[in-house]
Amino acid sequence: MVARTGSHWSFVVLLLLLGTLLGVYLQRFGATGPFFRDIVHTGFDLGEVDLVFIRFGLSLFVRLNLGSLLGALVGLWLLR
Repeated sequence: MVARTGSHWSFVVLLLLLGTLLGVYLQRFGATGPFFRDIVHTGFDLGEVDLVFIRFGLSLFVRLNLGSLLGALVGLWLLR
């Protein structure tokens, strides 16, 4: 089981991220692609912002799929 030191939620977030990566990987295959398609794919992209003295860009996107949900459920189950 999970060691009870530190933040317990960091373990759930780690499994959520690993589940998302696994889900994105499984989207590439024909047999598992329909099951692991993105449920949520949202975000924003500020391509490039030029303020004369500084130029920067910012983008943030969130992807959730079946792997994300399974990873979060496994993390919560291990924490109980």
